[in-house]
Amino acid sequence: MANSKFTGISESYIFDEAGGMRDQLEQTILNELQAKRYPLKATISTIKASGRGILGALGASKEQCVVIQVDDEAQIAISNTTVGTYLYVEVYLMIQEKTGLFAGLSAMMDNAFKQQKRNAYFVAAKAATESAFGILNLKQSNSGYKSTSRTVTNDN
Repeated sequence: MANSKFTGISESYIFDEAGGMRDQLEQTILNELQAKRYPLKATISTIKASGRGILGALGASKEQCVVIQVDDEAQIAISNTTVGTYLYVEVYLMIQEKTGLFAGLSAMMDNAFKQQKRNAYFVAAKAATESAFGILNLKQSNSGYKSTSRTVTNDN
């Protein structure tokens, strides 16, 4: 597999006494996306991440998420994990970066317009997610964390 580099942004939330709310939250997020009539196609899907494990053996982790496909190079994943009595939620916008051959001015302008669309989808997904928090009366334990940029490289 060729090397791939992904860049994105994310926002994280932690809720106290909500450890058993995973499935309810996912369904409520889907309902909110539909109720707000956002033109987003969201599904509950299992995302598989694979890579090299110990001693070079192939390993894979799977995570059930609300997934919104933005375009051929970008998707939004809303994941949630139970940690004891806490529910940890993260909204990700992940974008596969173009390299070398695609680095021309035309491609950069195309990416600027795509980024505007991607940001709009991210804000809509975040708004629906935060609305779902309110519907489920989740008690936030932190003030939220927002990453400005996160890069992941696949060096297979």
